[in-house]
Amino acid sequence: MQEVITYDNGEVITSKTRFNVVAYLQIIVSLFAIASGVYITLGNVLLWIQSIFDVTWIVLPAGIAFYFIQGLASLVIGYLAFRIGIAVRNLEMWAFSALLYSNILLEVLLLTSTLGMATSFLVLEGIRWSNILLIAFSPCLILIPLLPIFTLFQPDVELYWYPNFREDMTPRMKELRFSLTLIRKSPLVVVGIVIIVTFVALALLAPFITTYGPEQRIWADSNLPPGSPSNQAGMPDHLWGTDDSGGDIYSRILWSAQVDLRISITIVLVALVFGTIIGAVAGYYGGKIDELVMRVTDVFFAFPGLILAMAIVMALGERSMDNISIALMVTWWPQYARLVRGQVLTEREKLYVEAARSLGASDIRILTVHIIPNTIQPLIVQATMDTGSVLLVAAGLAFIGFGPPAGVAEWGLMIAIGQIYFMIAPWAVFFPGFAILFTALAFNLVGDGIRDIMDPKLRRR
Repeated sequence: MQEVITYDNGEVITSKTRFNVVAYLQIIVSLFAIASGVYITLGNVLLWIQSIFDVTWIVLPAGIAFYFIQGLASLVIGYLAFRIGIAVRNLEMWAFSALLYSNILLEVLLLTSTLGMATSFLVLEGIRWSNILLIAFSPCLILIPLLPIFTLFQPDVELYWYPNFREDMTPRMKELRFSLTLIRKSPLVVVGIVIIVTFVALALLAPFITTYGPEQRIWADSNLPPGSPSNQAGMPDHLWGTDDSGGDIYSRILWSAQVDLRISITIVLVALVFGTIIGAVAGYYGGKIDELVMRVTDVFFAFPGLILAMAIVMALGERSMDNISIALMVTWWPQYARLVRGQVLTEREKLYVEAARSLGASDIRILTVHIIPNTIQPLIVQATMDTGSVLLVAAGLAFIGFGPPAGVAEWGLMIAIGQIYFMIAPWAVFFPGFAILFTALAFNLVGDGIRDIMDPKLRRR
């Protein structure tokens, strides 16, 4: 059935075929994202069941365990993409720009998780035909979210939504350029960004630029100083020396960057999401819900965070980085809940909220579309600075014995073992210590810079 569509310039067309193509492609993308999210999330649950109950019939790739957060994010984006596809089919103007944003985000998510998972499969499982096929098929998966984006720029479709999009983006791009100018004027923020990007790149490239594996040992090379050749014929030199068991410090630090950065970012993201949801609900509805949430957060704040995390790790029964992650997620969300609650209490009384409510907007839409986006700035600053703090706490827990067993590549554990041989091999402590120092410092520098940039009073000085 044909339908008349009138553009802003007065042009009229009588076919929705191309718009339907965009909508159906977006729905396909949403189903793909949901399927990927279900596979990764369910796979992690099954692997957890396997580790707890020693179930032998569950056979899943080991690398899948590293991407639980990506699985949850894929589920959320898939649901939103489906709603966007329906809205595009109904020619709702907001849906076209939302499609562009969501698919770019999904593209980045697929790019990082697919390439990272393929690398993990090669490292953990070796070269197999299934892994080779996965790597060969990865480019096809990565291109899927781009198909609706390409159709957005068909002549008829582009003419319908792009002029309004460009008009809306003009002031935003102006503010973005001004923010980038402020960043360039702050050398410390630039240094922090460079350090973070460097460590992330080194962590992702660890399988290709390291000379030894994360748990590879050459016992004859125990406590060799930096730059020493290996005592085993045919093995590479030890650029940063070795530890007490002959592990290459350089390789182990780069492999550890994958563990520590993944854990710190994951903890902050989970705490941010749950804390935001709980705090927003408490601040918006108030009453008994608010009272209950605040009393629960008071209980968490009554205990020192490190002591509470240690107690949770002990209660879980096994000392590992996964249990440290769970413990810190549990102890870290209350501060985000309180921060969001205070922001929501202020925002819910403003006129734009009353206007949205008078137009019939639901509470969920008011919270997600209007209130939370206006409270996101302090959350970004807090999350950036907390990433460095979480890294320090996680490394500290591993240092005092609540982390993985000896032999696992992790910065805190490397320092704990290296301190025993500090007088004869100080490099085993210095290099992982510097890695922790620079990474935590970089996140704090970037957090300070973001705070200054997002503060309306400071950014216009």
